[in-house]
Amino acid sequence: MEEVHHQKAIDYLKSLQKLGPEEFLATYPHALLLESYLAPSSRTKLGRVETIAELDINDLDSQTESHENGPLLQARVIPLEKRDKSSSERMLFVGRSPNNDIVVLNKMVSKLHAYFCQVPGSEIIQLVDMNSTNGTFINGKKISPSVKMNLEDEDVISFGPETRMAYFSATGFCRLLESLA
Repeated sequence: MEEVHHQKAIDYLKSLQKLGPEEFLATYPHALLLESYLAPSSRTKLGRVETIAELDINDLDSQTESHENGPLLQARVIPLEKRDKSSSERMLFVGRSPNNDIVVLNKMVSKLHAYFCQVPGSEIIQLVDMNSTNGTFINGKKISPSVKMNLEDEDVISFGPETRMAYFSATGFCRLLESLA
C-alpha cells in the first residue's frame, strides 16, 4: 500500500497567509480531520493515516502560541475527499482495509468502520458507523450503527478506542487558522 504523507496545520496556515481567506477556501474546499501531533517514536506507521494510541485530545483544544512548534500547528490535516477523484460515489469510507478512502491500520478499527457523507444541497457532513466492532464516537458518545449523525466544527471523532481526530468544515478550519495567525 502506498504511504500517504499529510500536511500539517502550519502548512495550511502559511497558505492562508499567502492566499487570503477567499482564495484559500477555493483552493481547499473540503472538510477535514485534524490528528494531533506526537513524536515519530510514539506513532504506529500506517498506510494513509498514522494512528496515535496515546492521543491527548486537549492538544487540539488548548490555547496555542503562534509558533511552528505549537501542538495544534503540528497536527496532521486529513482532507475528507475521495481517494479516487473520478468516483461519483458520495460516501467517503474509513477503515483498516486498503481500499478505503481513509485507511487507518489499527487493530481496533474495523476493515470497513464508518463513512462520511454530505447532505445533498448543503455543506453539512454526516458520519455513519458501519456496525464496527469497537464503535464510532462523537465527542465521547457512541453513535448507533447506520444512523447518520451531523458533524459540527471541533467535534472529536473516535474510530474505536484509540484513533481520535477533530472534525472541521473548510470554513471552520479557515477561521481556526485565522485565530492562530
